Amino acid sequence: MITMPFTLKPAKAEEFVNREELLGEMLSELSDSDSTVGYALYGRRRVGKTSVLKEIQRKLEESHGCVVVYFSVWGLIEYSVEEFCRKLSLEILEAYRKELGLKFRARELMEMPLSLLGKILEETELRVVYGEFEFLLSRKTPDDSGLLLEHCFGLSEKLAKATGRKCVLLLDEFPSVIDLKIENKKVGEGILKKIRTIFEDWEKTTLCISGSVRSTMDLTVLSAGSPFYRQLVAKEVKPLGIEHVRKLLRQNLKIPDESVEELYSFSAGIPFYVHFLGRMLERKSEKTPEVVRAMEKEFLAEEGNLLFREEFNSLGAGEKAIVMEIALGRNSPKEISASLGARVSNVNTFLNYLINKGYVARKEKGVYSLEDPVFGRWVRVILVGGENWGE
Repeated sequence: MITMPFTLKPAKAEEFVNREELLGEMLSELSDSDSTVGYALYGRRRVGKTSVLKEIQRKLEESHGCVVVYFSVWGLIEYSVEEFCRKLSLEILEAYRKELGLKFRARELMEMPLSLLGKILEETELRVVYGEFEFLLSRKTPDDSGLLLEHCFGLSEKLAKATGRKCVLLLDEFPSVIDLKIENKKVGEGILKKIRTIFEDWEKTTLCISGSVRSTMDLTVLSAGSPFYRQLVAKEVKPLGIEHVRKLLRQNLKIPDESVEELYSFSAGIPFYVHFLGRMLERKSEKTPEVVRAMEKEFLAEEGNLLFREEFNSLGAGEKAIVMEIALGRNSPKEISASLGARVSNVNTFLNYLINKGYVARKEKGVYSLEDPVFGRWVRVILVGGENWGE
C-alpha cells in the first residue's frame, strides 16, 4: 500500500478523500471555455474548503488549459480596498505572464517608474491592458475605489480575451471583502454589489468563492436578497464521515476500529484535526483507544492552546460567558440565562454576535451549538475543567 503523509497544509492529489464528486463536477464546469458558471463553497473553519480550491487549481493548470488565480482575502495586511485590488491584480498578471511572453515578474513591474513601465508593456501583449495597470499603479484617492475594482476585475477579463485562455478566479474567504476599508471605514455590503455588477459582463472569466462564516455567506450568496444569489452554484463542504476518516488514517497507520471511532468522535470528521492527530499518532508505538484518548488530551493542552487561545481572547466578556455555557451543554437561551443570572434578551444579543462571527450555529429554533466541537471540547476541558475524560 502506498502511504500519503498527513498534512497540515491544504490537501492535494491522493491526500483527498470523499471530495471526488465535488471535484469532478467543478472541474467539468470550470474547464469548459464557453462557460462562466462559478461556485460558492461554504462550511465551517478547517473543514477543507481551501484544499478543494487548491486542488481545483492544480488540476485545471495541469491538463485543462485554463489560467487559474488563487487569492485569499485573509492574506491581506492593511485590509483596504486599494491593497485588495493591487495584490489581486498582481496575482492575475503573474498568472498570465508566461502566456504574454513577459520576462519581468509582476512585482518587478510594480517597482518600475511609469515611464519605463509603459515602454516595456507596449512591447508585449500587455499593451491591451496598459491603461488598467497604469491606473492601479497611480491612483490612490478613496474616491477611486469603484474604478479600482473595475480595473482590477477587468484585468482578468481582458487578459483572458487577449490570450484566448479562460481565467478562473478562486477567491478564498471572499465575504471578508465587506470588512475592507477606505480611510479606516469599512466599505460594507456595497462592495459585493459592485463586484456582482462587474461579474455580470464577464465572458471569459469565472469566479469561485469560499467562506467560513454562514452569516456572511448568507449576505453574499446564500440568501434570496444577496448579490450572488443563484449566480454561483452553492456547495457545502462538510466534515468527513467515519468511513472516510478510516480510509485516511489507514493510508498511513495500522489502527484498530475502536481507535478510529475514538478519533472520529473527537475530531467530528474535520480534516484538519484528523491530519493533526494522525501526525501525532504516527509517533506512538501503540494505537489503542487509551493511547488515542491520552493523545487527544495532550493535543488540547498543547496545540489547542495555540489554536484556540487567541480566538477565545478576541471575544468580549459576554461572548466568552456564552461560549463556556454552550460548551458545558446549556444550549438554549433560557438555560444560559438561568445559569448566568442574565436576561434572555441579553443572551440572545450575544448569541447573534457569536453567530455573525462564526463561533455559534443555530441547530434549530431555540437550540444553539458551537460550530467547532473541538474548540468546544478545549473550552470545556482546559478552560472550565468540566469533563471527566474517561466518560
